[in-house]
Amino acid sequence: MSRYLFAAALLSSAMPAIAQPPAPVPAAPACLRQVNMYDYKPVPGNRSLIVIDQGGKRYRVNFMGQCYNLQYPMGLRFKTHGTSDLSCVSKGDQVMFRDPASPGICIIRDVQYQTPALDQQDAAAAAAKQR
Repeated sequence: MSRYLFAAALLSSAMPAIAQPPAPVPAAPACLRQVNMYDYKPVPGNRSLIVIDQGGKRYRVNFMGQCYNLQYPMGLRFKTHGTSDLSCVSKGDQVMFRDPASPGICIIRDVQYQTPALDQQDAAAAAAKQR
């Protein structure tokens, strides 16, 4: 019995890793819940923020205007108009952060899923900015 388990383990480790295609974008509207937020990353141009939830889903939070000083590592919080932490972040909600000069408040225009096409646009914008 142990010989078969050893052979199975040996064969499975020798198999080449197959690249997984990117997960398709869900058809349901994006529902970023404040209680599930795990990490964030600013997008070049100061008009968006990529938020990653605890399940690994990536969301793009777009602002009404430019939102400065998000590129510095500091804590963020979301002020939502929902009645609980399970409410989705939506239009009109706010992203709040510490800013030495004044309170940092950015108003959310919309929330959508972060897709590979948006990743490519962000990379192109970052490359153009460094030129």
